Amino acid sequence: MLRLNLAREAEWLDLALGVRVKVEPLTTAIMVAARTDPAVRAIAPGTPDDSIAVFFAKAIASRAIVDWEGVGDEDGAPIPVSPEAIDALLDLWPIFEKFQTAYVAKGLELEV
Repeated sequence: MLRLNLAREAEWLDLALGVRVKVEPLTTAIMVAARTDPAVRAIAPGTPDDSIAVFFAKAIASRAIVDWEGVGDEDGAPIPVSPEAIDALLDLWPIFEKFQTAYVAKGLELEV
């Protein structure tokens, strides 16, 4: 039996390095929007899979992350969530890896 979680509320996800993000549930709407993101659509044929994963994760994150804690500028002042800041955050390997495994991959699995 497929068990549906009908509560569509954002929840906090601990990443790494003291960072946590509040993310919307990974829905079909987010996935479809990410697939049509200009950066994803501009991926050249033959681009390595690991590079594609980065583009796709950033496209998903820009639609899913609605708040965060533990993210600041070079002086340590908190910064607001923005597409540019999300891209910079996901350029950090430990953050990217945790986002991929705890959010993207988990959202793609079905719990039966």
